[in-house]
Amino acid sequence: MASRPARTTSKPRAAPSDMLARSKIPVWIVKALLSNGIKRVSKLAAMTDDELLAIPGIGKRAVELIRSALGAFDSGRSKR
Repeated sequence: MASRPARTTSKPRAAPSDMLARSKIPVWIVKALLSNGIKRVSKLAAMTDDELLAIPGIGKRAVELIRSALGAFDSGRSKR
């Protein structure tokens, strides 16, 4: 009986704390981001304000809330 080949091309799994759905970002913003393919806080943090504003459903207030939540996320990570 032949054995299965080892999986060598699998993607590394994101840490649960990096998942957007587990963040402190308001649900309505998370839904807009998820519908546009953004699933991780790390990806969100790398985006500029202009890139965020280009996403349907994301306006200036949403960007402010995202940046505020990301600041709390970063300070929480640095305390570990």
